[in-house]
Amino acid sequence: MTTVSREGDQPGSPVGYGDRDPVEAVGDHAMGLELQLVEVVEQIKRASAQERWDDVRDMRVEEARLEAELARTAEVAGQLIE
Repeated sequence: MTTVSREGDQPGSPVGYGDRDPVEAVGDHAMGLELQLVEVVEQIKRASAQERWDDVRDMRVEEARLEAELARTAEVAGQLIE
């Protein structure tokens, strides 16, 4: 896990969360990623129905990126809870 020692950040907090509770901040980030995934999946369905295959391919790449980031976020959450 990446930690920070910048002014205003709690010692050992994940990067960029400042004074927020790290568990809450990571949870919020995971929720945002999940919402983005839902939107991308809907866009893939629409693009597929319209036979926009280049768009489907591009959105599948975005879907994979979001899934990977969500997995990394889950790992961080697990480390914070331990």
